[in-house]
Amino acid sequence: MVTIKNKKAVRVPAPTDQKVYSNYFEDGEMKGVSARGDAVLDISKDANHTDGGQQCVVVSGRTSTWHGVQLDISRLVETGSIYQFSAWVRQDSGASQDIGMKFQYTDLDGNARYFPVTSDDKDASAASGEWVQLYGEKRIPDYSGSLLLYFEVPTSATADFMLDDLEINGKPVSFNAFKITDEIYAQMKENGVLSTGNNARIKEVISRARAGEDVTLAYIGGSITEGALASPNAKCYGQVSAETFAQIYGKDGGSNVHFVNAGMSGTPSSLGIVRYDRDVVGQMTTGGCPDILFIEFAVNDYGECTDGGAYEGMIRRALKAGTAVVLVFSIFQSGRIMEPAYKKFGEKYDLPMISMGNSIEKYFKEEDFFNWYFGDTLHPNNTGHQLMSDCIMNLLDKIDKEDLEEDNIDPSNLPEPTVMSADSFTDIRMFDPNTDISQVSAISELTVGSFSGTDGNTGKFQYPYKGQNNQPWFPENWMHTSTSGCDSFKATVNCKTLMIVYKLSSSKTTGSMDLYVDGQKKKTISGYSASGWNNATPEVLFTESEAEVHTIELKMSADSENKEFTLIGFGYSE
Repeated sequence: MVTIKNKKAVRVPAPTDQKVYSNYFEDGEMKGVSARGDAVLDISKDANHTDGGQQCVVVSGRTSTWHGVQLDISRLVETGSIYQFSAWVRQDSGASQDIGMKFQYTDLDGNARYFPVTSDDKDASAASGEWVQLYGEKRIPDYSGSLLLYFEVPTSATADFMLDDLEINGKPVSFNAFKITDEIYAQMKENGVLSTGNNARIKEVISRARAGEDVTLAYIGGSITEGALASPNAKCYGQVSAETFAQIYGKDGGSNVHFVNAGMSGTPSSLGIVRYDRDVVGQMTTGGCPDILFIEFAVNDYGECTDGGAYEGMIRRALKAGTAVVLVFSIFQSGRIMEPAYKKFGEKYDLPMISMGNSIEKYFKEEDFFNWYFGDTLHPNNTGHQLMSDCIMNLLDKIDKEDLEEDNIDPSNLPEPTVMSADSFTDIRMFDPNTDISQVSAISELTVGSFSGTDGNTGKFQYPYKGQNNQPWFPENWMHTSTSGCDSFKATVNCKTLMIVYKLSSSKTTGSMDLYVDGQKKKTISGYSASGWNNATPEVLFTESEAEVHTIELKMSADSENKEFTLIGFGYSE
């Protein structure tokens, strides 16, 4: 058996068993295929390999050689049995590239394993513009957790590629699927409503939507809100619930109801509050602030740097602007993370709350339930996203049917915060290289020094950002390169709170920098972590009761002057 390197018909050994998986992508469904790393997946109608077909998957937005596409095959295959794997791939980079089809798993000793699936144990050499078949027969190893089949381009960190006609043949695996009934699903929706809270603001939004006024539903959170493992991304809980809201409460087809997705994978509320103006308010197409804000950080905030201050600050910021706030508590297979700690905020401000733990945790021990709801151990699949949306819509339906209450929040006189530091973060603003400091009174001086480069590898949104696909998270940044010198980054800022946001990378070319406030060294910050994945990381530099003028200086540590470090931006409060 060989790896085929062109589109000519070549005989492949007939499969010895049944087809256990196939996806030709003609129906536009991913069927469990998901992005790997920073890659972005789209269905293309411009190229395909399928005879008589029209579509394939395009893998773009890659920023590292291992980024690509993957499929969790744990439920499809049986340990010890032999399976045949086949897929067609193509790249149009203008030069030949290697493309690999491989397994990733954890062995029974806890070691991470990666090895080729192709029968010659080699990556295929793919000429630009030609379809290449990857084929292999492999015995399924003993493993724990998940077994991933993945595709990568080890010779290029950025080359786009296409995937089509993915097939797996072998011994079918029998299992007892989770038995969902209408009664169970209805109970899930009912249990998911933790509280309807004070209904005044949401009832007003519903009334305005019915009257044909423009209203905006905004969603901010981590990868679940961004729509990781929703396939396509439009199936994420935010967009599905916003579209359903438009159908039920909107006028003339719901065109007066608008949707903002401000999710960003792997990010806590402390980064959410820094980018709030840019990614929530900045995506508003009707001006002003969102009418309803759904906040979903309950699985990302473990150990975050403000100890809940940014989360409560975000609530207070929205309430001050007249926005209705709904707290959404997501859940992992490992259980609830921050819901027990964050419910107190919903109770204090009498907010509507959704608990996916209440909705589904009782079913965790049911046969195959995880595969019914989750796409992996962390993220919902399309069924899970739909259930999240249905819980939200059940909440709104309950509120719609309630008698109107008086608004319990005076925007000009909020109650004392639960977390003492919350108001240090409520009005955080962001500045980065895109900020015109001549228009910002708090920043009187800025010198970038050797942080004069721009890092093009800071991750990309999985959804259309401001109407554009494949947009980078932080296109504007200050990057110190290996050759940019040793000059310090300096800023003079009049503020009471200052946060720094930087990129965390697993590349050993990344170094550390020393941070000085008013001439005193405060800390050394390393941009390197073995678990980093080019993710934005916030840290609090200081919080004070009154705004004062401070001089901030950042310079590479003595052993890192020839290494890289990326400053994404700062959050400050006057």
